[in-house]
Amino acid sequence: MIPRHEARIRAEHPALDTYLTSVLSAEELTHPLLVSFTQWDFAIGAIAETVATLADMGSDVSLALWSDATPMHDVGWQVDHRIASLFRSPTIDQQLRRALKAAGLPASTFVDPPISAWKPAAPLPDVSAPNRSAIRAMTYRGSSLGRAILQVAPDKQTPTTDAFIWPERYVAEAVRSFAYVYDQTLEVIKRRGITAVFVYNGRFLHDSAVAAAAEAAGLPVLSYDTGGLDTDFDLTIDATHDWSALQHRMIHMYDEWPVEERDLVGGNWFDGRLRHTDAANDLFTGTQEVGQGIERSGDRPLVIYFSSSGDEISELDLDWSEYFYGQPQALLALADACRALDYQLVVRSHPHKRLKPAQDVREWFDAVDEAAPDLHIDQHSSVDSYTLMQQADVVVTFGSTTGVEAGYLGRPVIVMGPSAYDELGCAQRVRNAAELVSALADRTSGERASAVPYGLMMRRRGFAYRYVERAEDGARVLAGVPLVEPRELVRHLSHRSNLIRHRRLVRQP
Repeated sequence: MIPRHEARIRAEHPALDTYLTSVLSAEELTHPLLVSFTQWDFAIGAIAETVATLADMGSDVSLALWSDATPMHDVGWQVDHRIASLFRSPTIDQQLRRALKAAGLPASTFVDPPISAWKPAAPLPDVSAPNRSAIRAMTYRGSSLGRAILQVAPDKQTPTTDAFIWPERYVAEAVRSFAYVYDQTLEVIKRRGITAVFVYNGRFLHDSAVAAAAEAAGLPVLSYDTGGLDTDFDLTIDATHDWSALQHRMIHMYDEWPVEERDLVGGNWFDGRLRHTDAANDLFTGTQEVGQGIERSGDRPLVIYFSSSGDEISELDLDWSEYFYGQPQALLALADACRALDYQLVVRSHPHKRLKPAQDVREWFDAVDEAAPDLHIDQHSSVDSYTLMQQADVVVTFGSTTGVEAGYLGRPVIVMGPSAYDELGCAQRVRNAAELVSALADRTSGERASAVPYGLMMRRRGFAYRYVERAEDGARVLAGVPLVEPRELVRHLSHRSNLIRHRRLVRQP
């Protein structure tokens, strides 16, 4: 088996095997199944580490590398296996198979889709005139599939409005692909006596189908994902978008971390954002000028509202009555409260709106116009969001990360929507207009130190590799086999082939 080395950095969890035995029983660890549809390098690295760990623990592991098997290509698909084989330049998941074989895992580890002449095991939902509501309501064999389809739009200009009709061929192919994965996964579970299932993230189309099949079979589901800025990957048994569970992780992690180090590491994440040195945030702040703020008019208290991404939160499974029925309504409630208190209101539209569907941007601007703030700073402005926070007497958001960042700066923060920090103590969540007015009038700052666990989680979330190694060029290596993508020509030809296929699916009649 692969030699285990020391972790290169302290991570949230000291070891994957320890975590697995804390969330799964001995019986559940006997026959785990990992199913992968992605060819993203970080996800392949997580699978490699997880399989190696499970095998070393004595588990009889099954691994389904199905990136090239589904009717619709997954969002993480990148390279066609046939093209890669033709040019003798293997895909990254083919390299993973080689690495695990080199590590001593038997051929029986790898499982192909077991149903050779597949047909849906139940009727597929009707896909005629599919708007968002119709898609969201779709089910297969009693499991919801619509939200999984809505996670990835047909193109970058697909709006979130219900008035838009999605391409029927695209939706039909997505439905068929979900059903294919659901049926194949259930069959693997049945034939191999699977006791636990691992998937990437758990919310995209095919991973959602795997998770739904596992849940129908009564099995625990674990999701792997990106790690922190300093760590290699994350893996958790918590449900995707369980903000409360995530915050409990933050607090537990902070409490268990060495006292002399935790504030330094956690604060470093915030400092990188404030100084614009965090490369992961450059997409949003790259056009902003550090230190550029706004001219304040008069002595009225200044409220800055930072918008959140509507398309990214629209498919969360929430009771929206608890969140003002959505962001436009929340903004209207805030504007009314500011006028009642004679506060100045400034709305900062998120810079990501430069990349969002034109119709969604128009609808957001209509909502801003209806709210009639004193000033609207649009997505193209060079005004620095962090300077704005420091100028504000109160920062309000619908759940944007700016809320916890403003809390770290010691500003009073009010959050009106779903967030991953409203239980930490750095922000006050309000649920109705009366609570909003009261919070605005009080202008009570949260505890700055209570924001730090968020930053610590962002830097050291998850695990550091113990079996996978890093080459000098950063490539992941397992059992001496580099887990790298094929050469550029193979990637280019695969991209062109997929583009043609995708255009056929999204072409409207």
